[in-house]
Parts: sequence; structure tokens; C-alpha cells
Amino acid sequence: MLVPLFISLSMRSVTDFTFVRHGETIANATGKYNSQTIDTFSKKGQEQVNRLTQDLMTETQYDVILVSPSPRALYTIAPYLKAKGKKAIVWPLLYECCTMKRPADAHATTFKFGFKIAVPGPIAAQFTVKASENRYPMPSDYNEGLAQVNASVAEFRKKYAGKRVLIVGHSGHGGQFIKALTGKTMRVDNASPIKLRF
Repeated sequence: MLVPLFISLSMRSVTDFTFVRHGETIANATGKYNSQTIDTFSKKGQEQVNRLTQDLMTETQYDVILVSPSPRALYTIAPYLKAKGKKAIVWPLLYECCTMKRPADAHATTFKFGFKIAVPGPIAAQFTVKASENRYPMPSDYNEGLAQVNASVAEFRKKYAGKRVLIVGHSGHGGQFIKALTGKTMRVDNASPIKLRF
């Protein structure tokens, strides 16, 4: 009896997660970052979102779907959620960070939360924003960004270990998040799922 129980517990501790960076934006394509380009998909980005939606439709059911509060991440996964009749959790700790220049002595410090999250009206029905997690993290430098990454990793391990999880986020935070969880440095391309297990 002990062996089957051990096997059962071991299998339950495995976490499968798929990480997806948002579709390519005009800012990604042109290198010009402003309020009009940062959350607007390029033509290629919209095609990526369409293809991603179709690809995800063939995947096994996820236990939970977590999404950065940025519009580009929300709009990347919204078509899939609508097609499947599902809702995703907006998880503030997935918000982009660690894009500033990395200092030689990079180390996690602390960070604060700022303004409230508002999901765009046309896609609001596809998302849940928890009252206790409804503000954007606001790291002011790379070290504070690392603190945000550490917080996201700790919370992910605590809440979602042993589950099948889909995450939609960004390149800076995403790369650090994946490395902290798996020890691997990986390229995070737009709308290209990365399947991992630990």
C-alpha cells in the first residue's frame, strides 16, 4: 500500500506550465515605445494571436490560467478564453519588469504596488481581478524588479504547485520567472508557447 501512495503523491507534485509571451506589438516591431504602440498589435502580432488561439484549442484542459494585467497580454489570450467559455485570473505579479539596465551587483530589494488594474471593457467578461490583487506592481529599478520576480515565484510555488497552468506574460519578467523556477535561461518569443515541467 505504501508504494502506490508514494507514486500518487509524487505524481501530484509535478507542475506543468506553459508560458506565453504576448503577441508582437507595434512597439516590439518598430522599437518605438509610447502609449499608442506598446499595447497595439502589429499585423504580425495579430496573426500570432490568431494562430496561438487555434493551437491552444487543441491542448489539454488547464487547471488555471494566469495573465499579466497589461492590455497586450489580456488581448493575447482573450480570444481563446472566449472560444472556450473560460475565465483567466489577472495576476499583477506577472506585469513586465527587469527591462532596465542590469547593474553589476544586481540583487532583489523591495517593490511597491501602484494604481488599480482595469481590464478593458470589451474583454472584461473573460477575466477575474481579485480584490486583494488589484494593483499594478511598480518597481522603479532592476533590483526592485527582481524582488517582484521573487514574489511571483514564491506565490506560484505556494498556490499552483502540482497543477497544469497557462501563463501569459512578458519577456523581461517571463525570462527571469522561468529561470528562477527551472534554472534554465530561455528565449521568450512573442506568442510562442514554452512548455515546462518541474
